[in-house]
Amino acid sequence: MKTVTILTIFALFVGIGPVAAQEKVVVGGSGAMGDAVDLLAKVYKQKNTSEVLEVIPEPMSTTGGIEGTKAGRLTIGIITRSLHDDEKKSGLVYRPMTRIPVVVGVHKSIPVNNLSDSQVCDIFSGKIKSWKDVGGGDGKIVVLGRKKDDNSMEIFREKMACFNQLQLGPDTVLLVRGSEVLDSLNNRPGTVGVTVAGAVMMERPNIKAVAVAAVASALDAVKSGKYKYFNEVGFVTVGEPKGTAKRFVEFVNSSEGEKIFEKFGMAAVR
Repeated sequence: MKTVTILTIFALFVGIGPVAAQEKVVVGGSGAMGDAVDLLAKVYKQKNTSEVLEVIPEPMSTTGGIEGTKAGRLTIGIITRSLHDDEKKSGLVYRPMTRIPVVVGVHKSIPVNNLSDSQVCDIFSGKIKSWKDVGGGDGKIVVLGRKKDDNSMEIFREKMACFNQLQLGPDTVLLVRGSEVLDSLNNRPGTVGVTVAGAVMMERPNIKAVAVAAVASALDAVKSGKYKYFNEVGFVTVGEPKGTAKRFVEFVNSSEGEKIFEKFGMAAVR
């Protein structure tokens, strides 16, 4: 009887097999998504309580997202550009996720709501120095720039012909971080700068985005490409995502993910 019992228990263990280690998915990279990725992960985990999904809170740039994914430290990297040919050859796969508008931002006290391409270029090159020259009343234009061009400025250089080789005017106030540009736009009347829109601008109520060539940065215009100044943010994985990673990417690209992006002023790419 004892022998039968031992054999029965042994058979049960053989039938069950070894317990698989729980899969853990780690997401990290460019800080452009910030709170949006945190909320996406939170909602996903509420719906999939048995799955382990960790978002690295510290931003590590697009390069960090790519290198971390290649090295296996990240399951999913967040990047703000498409992959280069050599990166594709290394086995990385890119999937677009959302578009973040890049805008010409001004302090809301400036009564200007639209600028032509040539006006934008003349302002940033220093040829136009007063707001009255673009219908904005008296007041000196204070141009804000970065000590080193960031992705936002590069978008205008790529997509606006007169901005391509533009040299910022000698009176440009050069700042280090994008957050400094945003804070200055929010706190200093008369300022103008190229910056990302979305949640970071929503947190600063004194900034408004002007239309460029009569096209505003509304989400529908960003989705359709009618408004052409935007950063595309995407996920990168080693090969096609599988398991939890695949399910999370699919959730991000779902209609529910799209609604979350819209809360943060971003246009989902589906």
